[in-house]
Amino acid sequence: MHWNDGTVPMVRSRQRISFKVDRRLATFTPMNKAIVLVSGGIDSTVALWWAKRQGWRVIPLTMNYHARPRAEKSATRRILDKAGIKHLVEVPLGFVKEVGDLAKEGGSPGFLDESPEGYIPARNMIFYSIAAYYAEFLDARFVVGGHNETDPQEFPDSSPEFFRNLNRLMAKGLWSYAHRPVKVLVPLRHKKKLQVVRLGMKLGAPIHLTWSCRHDGRRPCGECSSCIERDEAFRLAGLHVD
Repeated sequence: MHWNDGTVPMVRSRQRISFKVDRRLATFTPMNKAIVLVSGGIDSTVALWWAKRQGWRVIPLTMNYHARPRAEKSATRRILDKAGIKHLVEVPLGFVKEVGDLAKEGGSPGFLDESPEGYIPARNMIFYSIAAYYAEFLDARFVVGGHNETDPQEFPDSSPEFFRNLNRLMAKGLWSYAHRPVKVLVPLRHKKKLQVVRLGMKLGAPIHLTWSCRHDGRRPCGECSSCIERDEAFRLAGLHVD
């Protein structure tokens, strides 16, 4: 493992940065660092490439919750290889479980039976608190998440309001915030899945390597809500559907 300064992993971009950098966000020196939450899916992959295009030093962070598909983990590694990123921060979270897994163990109250497929109680409160922890001690100014416009329809902790409040909480909860502020960014918040796919194509993100299926296996099931959404977006974008 190679570290460029003893603290954060070296990022090697394989092509010249040609997209416009948002100057309002590039206000800190030396080179800004960004914690990017990655899962191996389309949204997090496009968010990763978006962060790279800002010219930031990217630090990928992934959460290994209970029964996370191995195919998703493998996709994450392949995507980071394409990005030229050698190090991945992995956080073991075996206690974090989807409602379906909790129900199998008899630990889910009945009122959660109506929750969306794949729902994890307080998921993003947990994940972004961990991201804030890494951001503060690694001196990263940004935390980037891949959440699109339609996510809040099922998951309230992916809404713009949630992230506005989360940023207020960062200001209250991080000791160094007054001098080293951390901001959560959700660059895909106004984009539907098809728009995310098209942005990924424009940025050169390897969206063909992503894994969207909620289940594990050698191939996607093609039947879960994530597979259906992915296949539709790929078809409309003129991409091959597995």
